[in-house]
Amino acid sequence: MMMKKVHLVDVCAVFFRFYFSPAPDYLNDEGRDVSSLMSMIRWLSKKEFFTDELVVMAFDESLGSGFRHAIDENYKTNRALPTDDIIYQLTLLKSIAQFMGFVVLASDEFEADDLIASAANQLAGDSCIIYSRDKDLKQLLTNNVNLLDFTNNTCWTPELLLSQMHLEPSQIPLYLALVGDASDNIQGVKGVGDKTARLLLQGGRHWPDLFNDIKSGEHLGVRGEARIKENILVSVSLIEKNLSLTRLRLDAPISLQRETLTDDNWQVLNALLKQLNLQAPLKKSLGLISGYVL
Repeated sequence: MMMKKVHLVDVCAVFFRFYFSPAPDYLNDEGRDVSSLMSMIRWLSKKEFFTDELVVMAFDESLGSGFRHAIDENYKTNRALPTDDIIYQLTLLKSIAQFMGFVVLASDEFEADDLIASAANQLAGDSCIIYSRDKDLKQLLTNNVNLLDFTNNTCWTPELLLSQMHLEPSQIPLYLALVGDASDNIQGVKGVGDKTARLLLQGGRHWPDLFNDIKSGEHLGVRGEARIKENILVSVSLIEKNLSLTRLRLDAPISLQRETLTDDNWQVLNALLKQLNLQAPLKKSLGLISGYVL
């Protein structure tokens, strides 16, 4: 069986790149800004997104309601709730993505990263490219799963991760559990920063290995070793809680069934884009798509 080519898009990661860019607003007839939506549709109008087998769009809709909030009530409480204009444009993007023939995933329990992880798990054996800058997603890297940082065109592979960070993909959850993650409001172990964490994990150590090595008096090769060992031992419950936050779930209930793209899809899409004042500015981008019907 031939390996399928699959594109897994972390929607918010791409959308917010455009949302926070200095580009001028583009208003529709209702006076609503749709500039980020327009940029997203242009970005999605890639030849490979319509010639390869599958495009999956993963949306984040679990802020405040996801399973991680039940584990830690402070998880992501430092994040502002999305504004009305963000919700407006992302809601439209979900509909537009479906009319473009993409699989749309969203959940109030699972984050986009979990949806991507679950999709990659279902597609094991196929060639997957994840579009994101999210460091959590590096734990998904395999010979068949790459992570493309679309801002600088860096394509992360297991080999690049090993050469750049001296870590294996499966060590990423423990690395984040040790150093913490300020963007997600996850507290790390006192005194353990990036360099120390990577030294602690050298040789492919995972949490049971690290804990057992500390308990048995194994030399860890880090500065201030006695203090670091003590800090880790008094933070066992914190580390294990953090691991339940940093490990991506592979069991989100998702369907990767896509609708067949037909002329009807394009007619509905065109009508929606016309209503939003986006048909004319997007005509050139959409015209590059094979099979697009104006």
